[in-house]
Amino acid sequence: MTTITFRDSKMSSHHSFHDLASYARRIVDTWHQWQAAREIESMPMDIRKDIGWPSADAADDRKVM
Repeated sequence: MTTITFRDSKMSSHHSFHDLASYARRIVDTWHQWQAAREIESMPMDIRKDIGWPSADAADDRKVM
């Protein structure tokens, strides 16, 4: 028995675009998060302590963002 199916190419290209846009958005979000962390790390220790940013000594070796 043979089954023939029809795939709408418009649907798959729309899906591909959505996946690509989602991936690009995650890259941009990660980049902004990294920039914010760098800006906070460049602040003096007193200010970082006031806003509750963990010191390098208290933080785990790996950086979790």
